[in-house]
Amino acid sequence: MSSVARVSEGGKMNIPAHIRRAVGLEQGGPVLVSVVDGEIRMRVMRQLLADLQDEARVVFAGSGETVDDFLRDRREEANREDDPPA
Repeated sequence: MSSVARVSEGGKMNIPAHIRRAVGLEQGGPVLVSVVDGEIRMRVMRQLLADLQDEARVVFAGSGETVDDFLRDRREEANREDDPPA
């Protein structure tokens, strides 16, 4: 899906309604804007975070590592740092 849009001198751009609808931005929302190989790319943050979570599941699948384990380890580490040496 493509559409022509104009960027104002101040850097503002109106994204056509059919494109906003297609990516769930009817009411607006945060996007990541980056330059990749000379192209301006925009990604909806909600989708970017979902993609990162999917990638993390693949990386950690079968490792036995869990978020709960990680958080428990960080809490224990923080408690050790808070406790004065004996």
